[in-house]
Amino acid sequence: MFKSKIFNKVLLTGSFIVTIIIIAKLSGVLQYALIPTAGSEPTIKRGDWLFMSNILPYDKYKILAYEQKNPDHFPGIYAQRLVGVEGDRIQIKNGDLYVNDSLINGNFEINQAYKIDRGFANHLIEKGTLEEDFYPIDENHYITQLSKKDLTKDYFFERLISTETDPYIFKTFGKKWNADNFGPLTVPLGKVFFLGDNRNASLDSRFVGFADKDDIVGRVFYPKN
Repeated sequence: MFKSKIFNKVLLTGSFIVTIIIIAKLSGVLQYALIPTAGSEPTIKRGDWLFMSNILPYDKYKILAYEQKNPDHFPGIYAQRLVGVEGDRIQIKNGDLYVNDSLINGNFEINQAYKIDRGFANHLIEKGTLEEDFYPIDENHYITQLSKKDLTKDYFFERLISTETDPYIFKTFGKKWNADNFGPLTVPLGKVFFLGDNRNASLDSRFVGFADKDDIVGRVFYPKN
């Protein structure tokens, strides 16, 4: 009888917890998702689980989740960094992000495109980078996405800057911009601007355009950002 009471109490407690989790998920208080792409690396890695909530403040420069509705690109929930709200002036110059004429890049870790040699590629593979993340351009060099923390004087690397007009950006904004030289533009009323931390491998507001403030569904609190 004593064991039965303990079992029933545990069962009721478990059911209560499950009910709370279900309510939290349905209300948006607690949401979670598996990230299938590398667009927010190095902060959120491909294959990571992220957790978010719609009751946390939607602070600028934090990673938020929002519904991407541009029909010319993949629809769905995107998790990217909020870098611009209505009235903000956004510009990217040679890969560096400026918001209201202030350099923002150093506020958080980002990936950018680099040309590296075979030795550096092998070194990164030994540390766990996937071989598919290296794009060969000749028999001795590759293009890959790295943060400044990945760089080492022991190997050759060269930062790559886009120079040609990106056709997707031109279609969205009608300007001869690209991922590394973009803007300036001002975020319109009721709109927001997102960037992926993996700057040269992210489908974000540079390509899909502004998002509506009402399309934000939550703020990511894990992984910490």
